Amino acid sequence: MIELRKQLPDGVQDYMPRECAIKRGLEEKLRQELKANGFKEVETPAFEYFDVFSKGIGAYMQEKMIKFFDLKGRILSLRPDITVPIARMVGTQDMAAGAPLRLFYIQDAYSAGGYTIAQRGEYTQAGAEYIGRAGSGADAEMIAMAIRMMLVSGVRDFKLDIGQVGYFKGIVEDMGLSDDNMEAIRSLVDSKNSIELEFTLDNLGISGDTKERIMALPGLFGGADVIAEAERLVSNETSLKALANLSEVYDALCKMGYSKYITLDLGMLHKLGYYSGVVFRGLTSELGFPVLSGGRYDTLLGEFGEPAPAIGFAMGIKRILITLERQGRLDEQTEEYTVIASDMDSIVQANTHADKLRKQGEKVIFLLDPTDDEIKAMSNDAQTAQIYSYKNGRLAPR
Repeated sequence: MIELRKQLPDGVQDYMPRECAIKRGLEEKLRQELKANGFKEVETPAFEYFDVFSKGIGAYMQEKMIKFFDLKGRILSLRPDITVPIARMVGTQDMAAGAPLRLFYIQDAYSAGGYTIAQRGEYTQAGAEYIGRAGSGADAEMIAMAIRMMLVSGVRDFKLDIGQVGYFKGIVEDMGLSDDNMEAIRSLVDSKNSIELEFTLDNLGISGDTKERIMALPGLFGGADVIAEAERLVSNETSLKALANLSEVYDALCKMGYSKYITLDLGMLHKLGYYSGVVFRGLTSELGFPVLSGGRYDTLLGEFGEPAPAIGFAMGIKRILITLERQGRLDEQTEEYTVIASDMDSIVQANTHADKLRKQGEKVIFLLDPTDDEIKAMSNDAQTAQIYSYKNGRLAPR
C-alpha cells in the first residue's frame, strides 16, 4: 500500500527554494508593473458558495470544481476562477458606482481532474480587471496592458491573438440553435477543426450562406485585411458592429507600437456565455496552449449587483515559467547573504552587528554557537558573501 502521507495529491507541487525564489521574483515583477499602470491589488477568499460560480462561469466548469460542505450543509467551492469572485465583490459592495476600477490579483485557483502540464489542480494566476468603462479605447488599454505584462515577464517571441465573439454571435443569432449545439459549433470553430465542423453543420441542417460564413471563421486569421474579408461575408448589425470595434482596437494598438505582437483571429471564440465582445490569448511557440487569456465580459457584474462593463485577463504563472525555462530566460534570483557566527559569550556584540548590516540592506544569517563543520558548510555555500565570527566578545573576520 502506498504511504499517502509521503505523497502529493495529483495536480499540485512543491516549490523548492530555487523554484520558489524564481516564482516570487516573477510575481513581484508583474505586481510592480500593474501598480505602475494604476491598478490596485485585491484579494478574494480561496473558497466561496457554489452559487457564486454556478452562473458566473457556467455549467461547463461545474464538474471540475472542488466542492465541499460547510457545517450547515451548504455547498462551497474552491475558486476555479478569480474574475468571478472579483465581480461578486465589486457587485455586492457597489464599488462600480463611481470612477472606473483598475484592479489586479496574484492568487491561486483550483480545479479537479484531468491534470496536464497545461492544467494543474492548483495554479497561480496574475490578472487584471478594468471595470466600469466600455468601448474600443478600454479594450485597447487592457490588451496593451497584457502585452506589457508579457514583456516584463521576460517572455520573447510571443503573439496576442485578438478576436471578437460578437462577429460569430451575429452570424448565428437567428438560427434558433440550442445551447448544446451552439457550444459544439463554437468549440469546433475555436479549435479550427474544419472537417468535424462541416460534418456537424450538415447534421444540423445548416447550409447555404450561413454554412459558408461559419466555415470561413477558422481561416479569418492574420492582419488588418482579415477585417475587410470578414466584412464582405456578413450584413447583420451585430457582426458589423463587432468588426468596427475590432478595427478600432487594432488601429489603436498599432499606433501604440504593438503591431508586431498582435494578430487578428475571428475564429477564436472563448465561452460565449461568459464573454461579450473582444477576446484575446497570449501564445508562444514553446507551449501548445495559451499562457494568457482574457476578454470583455459586460454581463457578469449584473449577476451580483448593478450591471457594469468590464474587461480583464489572467496570466498563468506556471505556464510563463515553463516558457521562460524553454527560452533560456529564467531569472535565477540569486541573493548573497552575510553570516555572523557567534559563541554564547558574544551574543550582544554579534547581534548588534547583524542588526546594523540588515539596516544597511544586507541579508544576514545569525548563527549562534555553530560547530566547525557548520561554519565550513556555510563557507562552501555559493551565496555566502562573507562570514564574521565572534569569539570571546571580539570580531574575527574569516
